[in-house]
Amino acid sequence: MHPVTLRGTSPGGAAEIGFWMDAAARGNGYMGEAARVVVDFGFSRSLSLARIEWRAIVGNVASARTARSLGFRYEGLVRRGLSDLRGRHDGWIAGILPTDDLAPQPWPVLPD
Repeated sequence: MHPVTLRGTSPGGAAEIGFWMDAAARGNGYMGEAARVVVDFGFSRSLSLARIEWRAIVGNVASARTARSLGFRYEGLVRRGLSDLRGRHDGWIAGILPTDDLAPQPWPVLPD
């Protein structure tokens, strides 16, 4: 398992959450638990973030399901907005605000 990261954390600003887990450790809910702690910390008095964003390359359904389970709201497609060692890719973007209802919302890119 790799750590959950929160990048761009200026108090009152926006940050981006990132997470990755080895395939052998997936399916146990550990990532959701760890990411929930990070989101809660981002919205705590320590950071008082106004917004946390999540992004993933289109097709990363496991990451999208985790983000949705945390209460992130799907916001759209970022064309060629993400890059990795293979090049530039279209990406999904979602966000969460400290005032959002944390109940999972429908995402048009995920089956129910």
